Amino acid sequence: MNAGPLIPGYNEFDRPKRGFPRWAGFLIAGVVGVGVFLLIWGYAAGSGPFSSLGLVTEELQPSGYRPTVDSDVIQVNAAPPQSGICPDQNLDVTVSESASEIGLAVTLSGPRSSSCQGNAQLESVWIDVLLEEPLGIRDIVRSSDGLLILRTR
Repeated sequence: MNAGPLIPGYNEFDRPKRGFPRWAGFLIAGVVGVGVFLLIWGYAAGSGPFSSLGLVTEELQPSGYRPTVDSDVIQVNAAPPQSGICPDQNLDVTVSESASEIGLAVTLSGPRSSSCQGNAQLESVWIDVLLEEPLGIRDIVRSSDGLLILRTR
């Protein structure tokens, strides 16, 4: 009687080895590598899915407003920073409306890698703001501190 395995080179009680497949390690390394690449790209270039990491934002203080011909649109006056505003920077106005007042916040955002010197000759910038409801008799306040913004001509 033969005491060895039925098939030479194979022990009948051996089972397939279980473990972490080699391809899964490469897949995980690839996903982590792409994630790190996107994170660095968003930070350095200010673009892509992580673009907010590469942006520099500065809050500007609105100093006045004026109504326009359209009752749903007002223009907000904001003083630009001393360095000026570059063409690759964006002015954004955040509006929060209630029945009695309108809150405004103005932010200037641009890529961190910008090398523009800006236009420092501007004394003020007028920004059009679209309201959900007509202005009427509502007060306009700064969202940051709640101070009343006065109407200018």
